[in-house]
Amino acid sequence: MVMEKPSPLLVGREFVRQYYTLLNKAPDFLHRFYGRNSSYVHGGLDPNGKVAEAVYGQAEIHKKVMSLQFSECHTKIRHVDAHATLSDGVVVQVLGELSNNGQPMRKFMQTFVLAPEELSLNYNSYKNLECLSFSDLIVNC
Repeated sequence: MVMEKPSPLLVGREFVRQYYTLLNKAPDFLHRFYGRNSSYVHGGLDPNGKVAEAVYGQAEIHKKVMSLQFSECHTKIRHVDAHATLSDGVVVQVLGELSNNGQPMRKFMQTFVLAPEELSLNYNSYKNLECLSFSDLIVNC
């Protein structure tokens, strides 16, 4: 019997559930979602006010996540949208609020591009691309 491929929205919602649960409870394992060809960008600006650079590969992503010192992290997911992409991938857009280290909640937007290998709905999957921006850092032109 051939199993029907899950819808992009189902994949996206399950991925978001697993990803943010791990972020809240065990951020030191968050790098397991990424592979050696993955990229990760956190925030719009670095501490010096320059545009944040992407890091590549599971090891560098792990270093970056550890440098963010996630502790007492809490997220409120407000909206998840997901659509099919080329080559059977899924792009996931997340809107929500994030608090780290007891700081006030900050609104964020996060985009994930999931590669086909990830569609198993398994927390050990990895993604190819991620970009997170806080809405208080977005400048309107």
